[in-house]
Amino acid sequence: MAPGWSNFAVITGSAAGALTGLLFVAVSLNRERIVRHRALRGQAGQTLILFMLPLLLSILLVLPGPSATALGPGLIVLALVAAVALLLIGHGNKPSGDESADPLTQLLDKASPNMVVVVLTVVAGCLQLAGDDGLYWVAAASVVSLVGGVANAWLFLTRS
Repeated sequence: MAPGWSNFAVITGSAAGALTGLLFVAVSLNRERIVRHRALRGQAGQTLILFMLPLLLSILLVLPGPSATALGPGLIVLALVAAVALLLIGHGNKPSGDESADPLTQLLDKASPNMVVVVLTVVAGCLQLAGDDGLYWVAAASVVSLVGGVANAWLFLTRS
């Protein structure tokens, strides 16, 4: 376990798990609408990945045994797997937003957290490999991922 990070991992993992469950409820309640629109399905899939990433990062943080340096490859692999999944799910699924939408919706639509989260996680992994403390970058990736996932969920649930 990464010393001093257990409380962070528990809080982040719990929040990510709860949000993942709520996403499944929201998608199941809006299933018919989401199934008909490829872009909404893609956005729902990307939101799922954004919620699962902090959960998996939390699991890596609380694993007993590995040294801080050994955590680096796990972070890098997790970031790369998330990047590939986000790209595959999002490829060609650009949602068609309502052009008359309010400015907040337009901003959230354009400021996708997907690659920011991946880059932050890769930076954390590289720092851990180098023997430095990259866990603050993990914290940043987790926060961006959770906030971005909530914004993403709001967008695809309010889009027609």
